[in-house]
Amino acid sequence: MNFKYVKENEEKSVAEKRKAVDSDYWRQKYHIQGIVGLINDPNGFSQFRGEYHMFYQWNPLKTDHTAKYWAHSVSKDLLHWERKKTALRPETVYSKNGVYSGSGLVIDDKLYLFYTGNVKDEEGNRDSYQCIAISTDGENFKRIEPVITNQPDGYTRHIRDPKVWEKDGIYYMVLGIQSKELKGKVAFYSSENIYDWKFLGEIAGADKGKLGDFGYMWECPDYFQLKDEKTGETADVLAACPQGLEPQEDLYNNKYQSGYFIGKLNYNKPEFIIETDFKEFDRGHDFYAPQSMEDDKRRRILIGWMGIPEEEDYPTTENGWLHCLTLPRELKLENGKLYQVPIEEMEKIRGEKSEFSGVIKGKKEISNGTVYELKAEFSNISSDFGIKLRAGENSETVLKFDYESKKFILDRGKGKQPDKSLRKVYLGEINTLSMRIFVDNSSVEVFINNGEEVFSSRIFPEKNADKNKTATSNITFIQILCPSNFYYTFLYTNNRVHNYKGRQVATA
Repeated sequence: MNFKYVKENEEKSVAEKRKAVDSDYWRQKYHIQGIVGLINDPNGFSQFRGEYHMFYQWNPLKTDHTAKYWAHSVSKDLLHWERKKTALRPETVYSKNGVYSGSGLVIDDKLYLFYTGNVKDEEGNRDSYQCIAISTDGENFKRIEPVITNQPDGYTRHIRDPKVWEKDGIYYMVLGIQSKELKGKVAFYSSENIYDWKFLGEIAGADKGKLGDFGYMWECPDYFQLKDEKTGETADVLAACPQGLEPQEDLYNNKYQSGYFIGKLNYNKPEFIIETDFKEFDRGHDFYAPQSMEDDKRRRILIGWMGIPEEEDYPTTENGWLHCLTLPRELKLENGKLYQVPIEEMEKIRGEKSEFSGVIKGKKEISNGTVYELKAEFSNISSDFGIKLRAGENSETVLKFDYESKKFILDRGKGKQPDKSLRKVYLGEINTLSMRIFVDNSSVEVFINNGEEVFSSRIFPEKNADKNKTATSNITFIQILCPSNFYYTFLYTNNRVHNYKGRQVATA
């Protein structure tokens, strides 16, 4: 099979589309995004020789999910990212239709990437291969023969997205898999040498344990442990992206979901003993396929794809690009509940702040701007209140608390985003509500009550939509911490340097 033109076609597409992409008004200023084309799942998230490595699914040719490469960016602080050359391309017989998602692990001072090679025949029938690529320098990768070539008996060829870790000298892997009954599962493997893998069984999935019908495929599984900061106990967390869940009031309102269970992994049986209900990571319109890693500060860091599979009807496709990744979040466990907190490094890039505190009756414009961090705390809650972000004549994003229903609501009904439905979460009886909000050119990420709930949504406001307003009865404070000109000085993209004012970074 001739793969001569795979790299050549990538470079040609980038050269042809780069100018239109760079000039798009909705290009992000401080989120990882592709230089052209479509990106999706974060992959291989790891730390190697003092640098964070983020790989991510990338189609440089189109804004759809046909060809998949692994793009690659590195950072020393999770804020300022430098794009490296493409790490993996669909240029082997085991990945000719796409280098699908996977994870990274440092072993003996080498960076190992584990990924799924996707192969389809002329009728669209799928073959999946679990593969390894190895690097000694963190930039150049040697690909070896697949280490898992077949699915176990009783399962379809939908098997993908390996997440690998080491415990007591043994390597373990979880994979998303589908049974022949078309039920989503998590497969469990082990290896003593990283190359020879043994199928141990399925540890979780639809129609297993306490779960009933829970989706026809589970993608992008993740497993990790966290120490509860309140109880001191260590809990196991199993994350996955079940496809095929039906909406239930305010739950499961995206086409596909991503979330987690807390419980205990029994390595011997094997089984993940589920102790909680399935909890969505994010309540917004655009969040999927998150991946986590533990860094040298012993933090569990999570980054997700700010998008949803099979949803490409966004206005940026007209200029040849689509999607981005979320900001990094530190995961914390408190009394059996996961919290997501923006990493502390974000505080280092704040600009001059503007503040307001006091009581507002009616409406008040609190700032002008398009790219910023906003902190707000509302107290003595006895009525509806909210904040309008990126407000203009024909666009706005509304964050509000409905006092009667006790629900927090994100409303992006005005703007060029395709899905204009509401996203809600029940908060109950509360006296205080805090929000930490990150607004970029085409996204908003909202962290409620120290990360108890999170909303991540893409927004596409009109160009002059820079008004930010509040309407409420009682406010403790509002701070605007990052003015709109707050960008990083240099952005490195394929050895090109782009000059910006300020200090924040947009990543290609």
